[in-house]
Amino acid sequence: MDPTTTRGLADALADGLLAAGVRRIFGVPGGGPNLDVIGAAADRGIDFVLTHGETAACIAASTHGRLTGTPGTALVTRGPGLTSAANGLAHATLDRAPLLLVSDTVPASTAGRTAHQRLDQVAAASPLAKWSGTLGHVEPVAVATAAARLTLQSPPGAVHLAFDPTAAGDAPPTPAPPCAVDPRHLAGARTLVASARRPVVVVGIDALADVAAVREALAGIDCPVLVTYAAKGVVPESWPTFAGLFTGAAVERPLLAGADLVVGIGLDAVEAVPGPWPSGAAVVLVHSHPVETAYFGDPALLVGPYAALLPALLAGAAPDWPPGAGRRAHDAAVDRIGAHPPATAGALTPLDVVRAARAALGDVALTVDAGAHMLVTMPLWSTDGPDPVLISNGLATMGFALPAAIGAALARPGRRVACLTGDGGLGMAMAEIETLARLALDVTVVVFNDAALTLIALKQGAGQGGGPAVRYAATDFAAVAVAMGVPGVVVGTVDEVHRALGARRRGPLLVDARIDPSPYRHVIDTIRG
Repeated sequence: MDPTTTRGLADALADGLLAAGVRRIFGVPGGGPNLDVIGAAADRGIDFVLTHGETAACIAASTHGRLTGTPGTALVTRGPGLTSAANGLAHATLDRAPLLLVSDTVPASTAGRTAHQRLDQVAAASPLAKWSGTLGHVEPVAVATAAARLTLQSPPGAVHLAFDPTAAGDAPPTPAPPCAVDPRHLAGARTLVASARRPVVVVGIDALADVAAVREALAGIDCPVLVTYAAKGVVPESWPTFAGLFTGAAVERPLLAGADLVVGIGLDAVEAVPGPWPSGAAVVLVHSHPVETAYFGDPALLVGPYAALLPALLAGAAPDWPPGAGRRAHDAAVDRIGAHPPATAGALTPLDVVRAARAALGDVALTVDAGAHMLVTMPLWSTDGPDPVLISNGLATMGFALPAAIGAALARPGRRVACLTGDGGLGMAMAEIETLARLALDVTVVVFNDAALTLIALKQGAGQGGGPAVRYAATDFAAVAVAMGVPGVVVGTVDEVHRALGARRRGPLLVDARIDPSPYRHVIDTIRG
C-alpha cells in the first residue's frame, strides 16, 4: 500500500474508517479518487449509498451516525461536490451530529497549473466544521481514524478531509482531557437544588449522549420536565412529569414563570429561538462538555458524565409541586395549540394530519422538516423514545426530513420511519424519493401540501413581495412519487389519511395531504407569541 498513489491512499482511508467503526458511506462520486475510495471501502465490507445530492448525503450520513453511535461518513467530489455539501456540514455542526466529509481536491502537485475546480477546500469547510484538513501520505490510516473519531467527541459535529496523495497532510487536533468536576461548584449547585421547591428540568440535545443515565436520574424526581425539540424522545412522554416542549418562546412561559430553579440537562443555547432567556429563576446546567452559557444569564455549570453528575446533583431534591403539575402544563399547552378558529368546513387541517398519522402509524421513528408543519407536529406527536425525534433545530434547515429518514431507515432496519415534511422542504430534496425506491426503505413520507412557504408567509408584512415571494404552483407530489417508483396517494380528509396509512405495508409510501393552512396563524402565535 503506497499512500502516495490514489489507490494506496484510498486503501489507507478505508482502513482508518474501518478502525473508527464506519460501516456505511453516503455520497455522490465524481470519478477518479472517489471511485477508488468506494472500491477500497467495499473490499473491507463498508457499503456505499448513492444519493442525488451532496447535502442529502451529509444529512443521511450524520443521521445514520447519530443513531448507530458511529462516525457518519459522506464522500463527494472536488469543487461543486464540496460546495454543494456546505449545508450538510453546517447541519452536522449546529445540530450536533457526527459527520466525516471526505472530498476530492485538486492535488497540491498540480495546483500551480490547474485552475479548473480549484478552491481552497480546507479553508472553505473550516468555518462549518469542528476541523478541516488534508488526508495526505503521512500516517494516513492514523489521520483518517482520528478524524472519524473526532466527529463523535462532544459536541458531535462535522469534520472535513480533503483527499490528496501528493500532500503530506494534516493531523487532527488532540482531544482535550475530560474536565474534572469542581467539588465547590457541585456543592453550590446541590444547595440550589435542595432548597428549590418549584424546580423545572429542561432536557436538551446533549442528553442524547447518555439517555439511560438521564432517564434513571429523572425517574424519581416529581417535578415538571420539559424537552427541547432535539431531545424529544429522551424523556418518555407517558411520564406524569412530562411537561412538553421548551422552545425559548411563549408556549412554556406559564410553567417557567412559576419555577424557582431551572435545571438544564444537556441544554444547548443553539436549540432556542433567538430572544431572551425566558426565566428569572436561578439556573444550573449539567453538560458532558464545556458549553456557551451567556444565553442563560449567569448559571452554575457542571461538566462531566451524566451517570456520575446527575445522581450527585439531584440526591437532595425535594420539589413541592402539586401532583401532576407537569402533565397539566403539557395538556394545557396542547389544548391552547388545538384551540384554533374553525377551518373551512370539511377541510383537512395540519393538526388533523398529525393526529391521524400518529394514530395510524404508532410510535415509529420520526423525522420532521423545518416549516409551519413542524410547529404542529412537535407538540402533538407523542413518543416514549428512546430514539429521538430527528429534526434540524440548531441550523433549522429545510430539506432535512427525507435524507434523515433514509439515514434512519438504514440505521434501524426493521423499524418503520415516518417522514413529515412540507412541500417546500420536500421540493429541496425531492430527487431522494428515487433513493427510497431503489433501496426499498420502509419510510412513509407525509407531505403537508399547501403550495406555499407558509411559515415565511405568516411573517410577511406589507411591501415584502406578496404572494409571488412565498407561493408555489400546485404540485401533485403523489404523481411525482409514482413516477420515481414509490406508491403515492392524495388525501383530503381525515378518513382518507387513516385509510392511506392504516394498512401495514413494507417499503416506501408517499401521502400527499392537501391541507387548509388557516390554523397555522393561531399555532405560531400560541407557540412563539
